[in-house]
Amino acid sequence: MINTDVLIVGGGPAGTACGISLRKAGVDCMIADRAKFPRMKLCAGVTTGKSRRVLAELLGTEKAKALLDETQRSHESHLRLWHLGKCFADCDFTDKRQIPHAYRNEDWRFVLVDRPSFDNWLLQYYKFQDGKALESDAVKSIDFDGRKAILASGETISYNKLVACDGAHSHVEQLLKRHDSSFKPKEPNALAFEINVDRADLDIDGINVCFGYVPQTYAWAFAKGDKICLGTCRLNGNQFSGKEAMENFCNELGLRHLEKYPLKGAMIPFDNAMPVPLWHDEVFFCGDAAGLDEAVTGEGIFYALRSGVDAAKAIIGGNPKDYLESNAYLQALMLKAAKYQRALASPSFYKLFKAFAHLDNRFVGYFYLTQIDHTSLDHLHTIYWNYLRDLRF
Repeated sequence: MINTDVLIVGGGPAGTACGISLRKAGVDCMIADRAKFPRMKLCAGVTTGKSRRVLAELLGTEKAKALLDETQRSHESHLRLWHLGKCFADCDFTDKRQIPHAYRNEDWRFVLVDRPSFDNWLLQYYKFQDGKALESDAVKSIDFDGRKAILASGETISYNKLVACDGAHSHVEQLLKRHDSSFKPKEPNALAFEINVDRADLDIDGINVCFGYVPQTYAWAFAKGDKICLGTCRLNGNQFSGKEAMENFCNELGLRHLEKYPLKGAMIPFDNAMPVPLWHDEVFFCGDAAGLDEAVTGEGIFYALRSGVDAAKAIIGGNPKDYLESNAYLQALMLKAAKYQRALASPSFYKLFKAFAHLDNRFVGYFYLTQIDHTSLDHLHTIYWNYLRDLRF
């Protein structure tokens, strides 16, 4: 039997952020993951400014820079919004005239990383901090009363605290649901489809958000070095073929040789955070396992990193309920994003938004910088009036 103070199930960004934070405080911990790293991960790999700030807090400025330098696929400065084949907003974040004065000293280019490399870098850094890890060994069962986990290999791990960072289809969550009928789980309620194509077959730059291809949400085309990441999302309640929607989107973009790119899909939590991501002060849920996935952008990396760090802080401080306080802020951000997403899904609001964005690209950039990248909790009317006040930028 292996004994550890904290067992972390899942070695993605949430798990490694938690593990690194614990090791920095001298807490004994172990990460168990069913995969061997580096492993494949369905993700566009966009790291926003707020993600980079958490990385700097976690690793220090120089190490965070090294991580991004070693795993990035590209820097992109353009954010474009499209309706079908027509661009109605083009924001260039290298143009200081499009950025409010308060934010002009920061680099607002989008950093797109290779997720297998990014996740593996963090796991190796965790090991460098004398963190213990078991790869290619899934957790099969858990004795929550006895605080013991049984792995596929037959190994038993005894723990004091357990941190579930094992994705949208969290096995820990399912086991706990069977153990305690009063536990309130979340359910993945959206299906993301993605392909990564060669630039030789489709030459696009920047971050492109494309409306009109799928109901209630959007398709995307993100430049990633020599690859272009294309994706769509189907929300529960919408009945359409994800494969057909992706084919229509690719044909509209003019992608050549679509047949050589296999379509991949994964369930994601969409506006569906776990109500209480803490069970009996013993089991913490972080990242996708806690349903932390933003409705407007689909961003999960920031929420994974932030929740992993916050869970570790609560464990180190000896007050697990501190995690509920920090998680409440993340859920407030997600609630705000869900309101924006529902507004954009409204034909009347979307028509006004598109018309205004077409008239003034700065509004789209202002919205992104103040609401997405700086995690403000302002209401939409406050954003609009602040934008009008700051038109001098």
